[in-house]
Amino acid sequence: MDRKQIAQQASLLKDKADLLNLLNLIKKAEMEDLGLDSSKYHPFSEKQLNFYCNPKHTFHRYRQFKIKKKSGGVRQITAPRTRSFMMMLSAVNQLFRSMYTPSEYAMGFTDGRSVVTNASAHVGMDYILNIDLKDFFPSIHQARVWKRLQVPPFKFNQPVANLLAGLCCMKECREDEKGNKKDVYVLPQGAPTSPIITNMICDRLDFYLSRLAKRFNMNYSRYADDITFSSMRYVYSKQGKFMLELERIIRKQGFTINEAKTRLQKRGDRQEVTGIIVSEKLNVTQKYVRDIRNILYMWDRYGYNVAYGKFFPKYKEEKGHVKKGNPDLINVIDGKLMYLKMVKGDDDSVYTRLYAKFQKLVNKDSIAEKTNSNGVTYLETKGIAEFEKKNSTTVTFAISKKGKHYAYFMLNDKKMLVTVNKSLTIAEEQNKDVLAISSCRGKDGKPFWLIHRKDKVMVPPPPKVDVDELNAELDSLLNI
Repeated sequence: MDRKQIAQQASLLKDKADLLNLLNLIKKAEMEDLGLDSSKYHPFSEKQLNFYCNPKHTFHRYRQFKIKKKSGGVRQITAPRTRSFMMMLSAVNQLFRSMYTPSEYAMGFTDGRSVVTNASAHVGMDYILNIDLKDFFPSIHQARVWKRLQVPPFKFNQPVANLLAGLCCMKECREDEKGNKKDVYVLPQGAPTSPIITNMICDRLDFYLSRLAKRFNMNYSRYADDITFSSMRYVYSKQGKFMLELERIIRKQGFTINEAKTRLQKRGDRQEVTGIIVSEKLNVTQKYVRDIRNILYMWDRYGYNVAYGKFFPKYKEEKGHVKKGNPDLINVIDGKLMYLKMVKGDDDSVYTRLYAKFQKLVNKDSIAEKTNSNGVTYLETKGIAEFEKKNSTTVTFAISKKGKHYAYFMLNDKKMLVTVNKSLTIAEEQNKDVLAISSCRGKDGKPFWLIHRKDKVMVPPPPKVDVDELNAELDSLLNI
């Protein structure tokens, strides 16, 4: 189903049965678009909808965890607990996207806009004011979502709006100033529907703040809870007309300014908007470029395993809460380079040099001599004893509950699973001197570790280096 078809069906919704039917049509169409086996299609049931639309069932619908903020402290994320609930919310998200387009000032969570388009509006200005809204997602209550779904462009009747608001919100217990506890129903930060709902709720906020910006001859944009104004003249006095009106509008729209994150950036300083430098032109930080250059340098000089070993713990610390499984170093670097290209342009000399270096390394590690008849590419191979010594770890063999042999080792406090070649005997598993471990890439491009006999795979060894020199240089590069 395309957006027009979904919007047409959504405009006819009258009751629970209509909503359930539309969500199932969206789910089935999405499976077909992805080329998935239609026999595996299982429609949402009325029982599921009844359960999931009750925001009191928070524990059974959501799991909560905390992640570190770049600015310090932690942020609580509330994500769907089950796959069926996630799929239902994804279908609701498709429904919303088919009917609603965010305001021209909303740069996040909408097609064709990004942190780059957000930053572009503020390049070369004398003054840039950044404001953050405190507790952005959980400050939006279910009643507010319910009312928003009853006005254009949705115009759902109350029963349908109630079902959708219930699906998209959760119960949360809070304490008031006197220490009394009460239940509130709010928008969870982590549900697939929450981002677009924040844009819906902020339509009026964008309207009033854009009018305020025009009144003072300023530029205005908003990326989620990150609000930015820029101007060529100073209008930012704490008790001035602009700041007083700004605070009034935000307060009236039900939000609170996070004073700790409010900052005014002046020309001559490094001006940033949503992580992008906008002082004279769009640019990334020196650290961003340096991180890419350093990992490519390690890969080139010391081999893929060393580069991966140093990269993995830092990646897990920063992204482990949103990325399941072990990261693919090649995919991560490729993504970083694509971001660099998006910000600086594909003709930028820094981007073209780093991309050429990256392609050279990828091609070097994908030569035919390293790929077997099953399409498995052996990036690098070491004897297990050497591997354990260089990575300060121990490879341990184990048997799963299903009787399958596997191995694992710890890499910077993270457990790494290893596939064991099926032809190995138990006696060989107990004699590490005859075994080797390889970092591999399957024919589907996914990375994995494999233990096998030393004499079965011939991979050009990485250049020999002094271990102390290697560690000193890598620690210097990564500022560990």
